[in-house]
Amino acid sequence: FGSALNVTLPPHTPNSPSSSKRLILSHQQAASTKRQKEHQNSTSPIPTTATMFAAFRSPTALSAASRAARPTVRRCALSSSASSAGAALNEPLTQADPELCDLIEREKARQRSSLVLIASENFTSKAVLDALGSVLSNKYSEGYPGARYYGGNENIDRVETLCQRRALEAFDLDPEEWGVNVQSLSGSPANFQVYTALLETHDRILSLDLPHGGHLSHGYQTPTKKISMVSRYFESMPYRLDESTGLIDYDAMENSANLFRPKLIVAGASAYSRLMDYERIKSIADNVGAIVMSDMAHISGLVSAKVI
Repeated sequence: FGSALNVTLPPHTPNSPSSSKRLILSHQQAASTKRQKEHQNSTSPIPTTATMFAAFRSPTALSAASRAARPTVRRCALSSSASSAGAALNEPLTQADPELCDLIEREKARQRSSLVLIASENFTSKAVLDALGSVLSNKYSEGYPGARYYGGNENIDRVETLCQRRALEAFDLDPEEWGVNVQSLSGSPANFQVYTALLETHDRILSLDLPHGGHLSHGYQTPTKKISMVSRYFESMPYRLDESTGLIDYDAMENSANLFRPKLIVAGASAYSRLMDYERIKSIADNVGAIVMSDMAHISGLVSAKVI
């Protein structure tokens, strides 16, 4: 304390036991008086920690002097900024981004005036749109229920568990025998998850050719170029339609399987309007020791409803 005030304290003597205390006190008073004068002459006073703490706890309890000491101009600026931020967060899209809003309205008009026969592009319900636009979109939730990498996921866990239960119920599957991953955002990453779970790099996949109704995520490639990452990670060979009938040529598929010896056969399509002969595909797979994967993204609703 003496060093901070550049004070040299006199040696203690029995005759003046409080001399050093008086000296310290006098310097404290001098420093306090100096601070008060500086505070009075200041055009932008800064509140003390005690004043700010009191303002936080009970603004109405502040004295007039304490109120005068607060940075009024700064407070108004902060209040204005907070008010503007709050208003921006509550603006509808029509005001916040008219250009984007117009594009959404154009897409809405296109969908209303078009006839789309892709099942996975059917109109979603208002309830689904409400869920997609809910506060759930604010939360990070990597991992699985009960094993997340972020805290605060108790409600997300309940939502995901509910979705898993309903997915199994939709297909009449016993949760004691079956599991389900409901985190995939679309069919392509879902397919890739299956591939990486069942296959090693450069294992072989036999799947319907894209120009014949297959899907890009089934390992499509041209004679000169590997198109998707699936065809880069794995080796793929297509089976095709009998173009005279428009149906899958299962005899040719069997010949290709015997020649190629795939580890996985994909039974699924994105543009094939007939039912697949799953029993025949399973028989072909058994003969070469392959796994059958059913990609039923486009027909899953019909399967769960037991239409097919």
